[in-house]
Amino acid sequence: MPSDHDVDLVILGGGCAGLSLASRLADARTTLRVVVLEARTGYVDDRSWCFWRPEHHDLSHLVSKSWSSWTFAGTDGRTSTRSVPGLRYQYVRGSDFYADALRRVASSTSISIRTGVQVSAVEQAGDGLRVQTDSGDLMTRWVVDTRPRRLPAMLYQCFAGVEIESDAPLPFDIDEVGLMTGMRSDDTGLGFTYILPLTPTSAVIEWTRFSVTPLPEADLVAGLDTVLAGQGLASARVIRREGGVLSMGRPPGVPGTLPGVVQAGMGGGALRAASGYAFLRIQGWAEHCARELIRGRAPVGHPPEPWDRREMDRIFLQAVRARPAKTGDYFLSLASRVPPKRLVRFLSDHATIGDYARIIASLPLLPFLAELPRRPELFQHTEEVAG
Repeated sequence: MPSDHDVDLVILGGGCAGLSLASRLADARTTLRVVVLEARTGYVDDRSWCFWRPEHHDLSHLVSKSWSSWTFAGTDGRTSTRSVPGLRYQYVRGSDFYADALRRVASSTSISIRTGVQVSAVEQAGDGLRVQTDSGDLMTRWVVDTRPRRLPAMLYQCFAGVEIESDAPLPFDIDEVGLMTGMRSDDTGLGFTYILPLTPTSAVIEWTRFSVTPLPEADLVAGLDTVLAGQGLASARVIRREGGVLSMGRPPGVPGTLPGVVQAGMGGGALRAASGYAFLRIQGWAEHCARELIRGRAPVGHPPEPWDRREMDRIFLQAVRARPAKTGDYFLSLASRVPPKRLVRFLSDHATIGDYARIIASLPLLPFLAELPRRPELFQHTEEVAG
């Protein structure tokens, strides 16, 4: 290793992706000198992640709640409640994830996290890279950049949520997730409520909109307030808030980077275009990237989407964008006409050819056939996405 490198690896961003990689390197007791640079000055309970998995798995220690069934529902009375034997929908609280990752990193003598650091530039310098920050420059061999980036997208999944607590029991089934409830579509897109009952008197409730442009936070919070009022929960205690804008459907190709720099996290391809799920994809990437680094190889980014998954997502998103008022019907058709095990495999990146066939058969043929051609003109907006 050249003597003028301060460290071997700089991880830009200490969010889900950056901490997942750093903690795996710490678990492996790497001798690589690693620094995580994070702009925030501290970690708070500001987000959560969900996924389907069997009850017991390698990430079970992070799961604070899980459910055996999930519901799709429209405002017209159509409802589909589904379950898959052996699978549970699982919830990871941000504060638990952060605490676990920070504890693991703290056990390493070669990995450190520097918070409150603003990175201004990354540039080639000699046989390495110079990372310029407001607290000085760092010379490194490699950079993994997980920072938020502004990306063009076909659609945006915009949401505002709260964790609430009430003195009285909440009007939800504690064993059932409201995955997409109160679905209503119009010419501006789909809106729905996402409900995670945590205890009989507490829950996470989010108002979500699909939109061709990023929506203002104030509009999303106003929509959430309307949802809470409609549930009789306007006076419930707010424990915490979360929200964001997810870029759904990226254009082909990834912007070029400097040699030795890898993009990862939400800005690097972690987000599943048609669903917005990312947590397990980030964990899989972090495991692979850590393994390569431990073997003395360069870091790697997220793998490209398989052709069949990429094309299915693209056609679906183009159809949703072209016919926003029909979006609720599309999701209700998927929920009611596709066997739940097949739909979960599709949403979790494990779909088979048979699964794709059932999904295609569940949707109206002509609107989706019309979207077979690519429409690059749809990628006209950008929005910052979190890593």
